[in-house]
Amino acid sequence: MTEPVLYLACMYAGAIIVLSVGPALLFLFLILRMDRREPEPLGLVVKVMALGAASAIVASILELALDTLPFFSAPGLAAKAASSFLQVAPIEEACKLGVVLLFIWKNPNFNEENDGIVYMGASAVGFALLENIFYVAQNGIGTGILRAFTAIPLHVLTAVVLGLHVGRAKFAASEARRNLLVWRGFLFAWAFHGLYDMLAMSESALALLLLPLLGGLAAFGVMALRRGRRLSLARWDSATPSDIVAAPPLASAVVPGHAVGRIPKAHRWMPAVSRPLLACCAAFWLLLIFGLMGSTTAEDVGYGALGGILLTIIPAAIGVALEVVYHRHGKAARSVRAGLSVN
Repeated sequence: MTEPVLYLACMYAGAIIVLSVGPALLFLFLILRMDRREPEPLGLVVKVMALGAASAIVASILELALDTLPFFSAPGLAAKAASSFLQVAPIEEACKLGVVLLFIWKNPNFNEENDGIVYMGASAVGFALLENIFYVAQNGIGTGILRAFTAIPLHVLTAVVLGLHVGRAKFAASEARRNLLVWRGFLFAWAFHGLYDMLAMSESALALLLLPLLGGLAAFGVMALRRGRRLSLARWDSATPSDIVAAPPLASAVVPGHAVGRIPKAHRWMPAVSRPLLACCAAFWLLLIFGLMGSTTAEDVGYGALGGILLTIIPAAIGVALEVVYHRHGKAARSVRAGLSVN
């Protein structure tokens, strides 16, 4: 492969990677940014993302199973509407919701209404990220750009609105109210998702209605994020000191049984795991780049990049999460030592 072709191939692979993972992670950053009052453990957020990605595989299997039904594969707008509202939308939204209800609902870190947005958002980001990797690697940069403004916002923003309902349901006064809120949020996500898919598959001028639909969804999503933040501020600003202790902060440098101002022993193993993981991922990508130098087509580079992402995204995410948690404990410990030295 000549140097100009290699340069273009590397640029293409880089664009594929950025467009595959970048848009979904930007939405996750926004959601976490709105959750600064009582932030969730980053490791738990990464776990929910991984479960959301796994739920995308479950959704794909279920959708493929339903493809055998002739009604969903028939031509015409009616069949496409049926596929959108009865096959794709309910399965995908149920899979994203199932991650939170099955694995997070009883977790003690789910201790405020806004946490429903955080965990539903993380589940949707994982779902959309894995789905996006396959679409972009298979169809190219144009698809990645298009999905960054359509499918990714759809998945995340419906989850944000649903997450607000789930968060409110967690602290509802009665079981009937709890079920009502969850179903109301699910029906909202189902309706928006189904309408989006029907318009996208219509192959007609109806597809132009996607723009106002996504604009309306963005408005609902922003309102949900703001409502969740207001609920968070109201909950913790009115909390008693005992309530705040019951919801432990992200990192604490003072742990019983450990020296004051030092990172607890329970967390000192983190760099021993995270750094080898990150080093292995970096070495793998160096070897992959050298291997792709022998490729002659952009398609080969794209599939090579896809394989690299699939093999390294989970260990890299674990490594980064462990590093962030470890350094936050270190920062807290340094703050304690600085306070002791002043006193």
